[in-house]
Amino acid sequence: MKKSMLILCALFVGLTVMAQTQKVKLGVKAGLNISNLTFDDSELNSSNKTGFTAGIMVEVPLAKKFSIQPELLYSQQGTKTSFSDQDVTNSNYKSTIDLNYLNIPVMLKYFVVKGLSVQAGPQIGILLKANNKYQDNFLGYENQETFNLKDYSAGIDTSVNLGLGYQFKDKFYTDVRYNISYSNVFKEGDANHFINNDMKNRVFQVTVGYFFN
Repeated sequence: MKKSMLILCALFVGLTVMAQTQKVKLGVKAGLNISNLTFDDSELNSSNKTGFTAGIMVEVPLAKKFSIQPELLYSQQGTKTSFSDQDVTNSNYKSTIDLNYLNIPVMLKYFVVKGLSVQAGPQIGILLKANNKYQDNFLGYENQETFNLKDYSAGIDTSVNLGLGYQFKDKFYTDVRYNISYSNVFKEGDANHFINNDMKNRVFQVTVGYFFN
């Protein structure tokens, strides 16, 4: 985590030096996450989980139609899972995996027309919290528990963002993105905690924001 924060600081300092003669804009943004985890387990059913994201952004012009936009975002992600044993009466399981990240996307923006941009860029996510809150029912006996999954996690998530953004009067901002992770959330699977070592983040995100200058 210390290494990631050093990389972040170096990135922002470097962009500031690069853009001393450019019109750099600082802004804030917030919005909705619709997240899921992909995995190969055919017995578990997964469904989308909604969450919140918010943070700061800096837009640095690079050329006439290009700019770069690093961000620092708090992001609630995860998935909902369920399982039902057809061979056992009154036997089912459902859970919510909560993953909270400090995400650092760096987006390259190409303005197709004034205000409208196509965006793409890498992202590093630092895991802050990982819990699995589950409820199961076996032969009519209910059980509820919350597992702390932090020790099972890889800690760092690497991914890529693809999206569209629109700026109105150079101040009001909105974007939609799809985030595809190519690293595993957990470094090892555990059947007792209902996690697989091949789980990967997928997030659809809609945000609105405001640039101060």
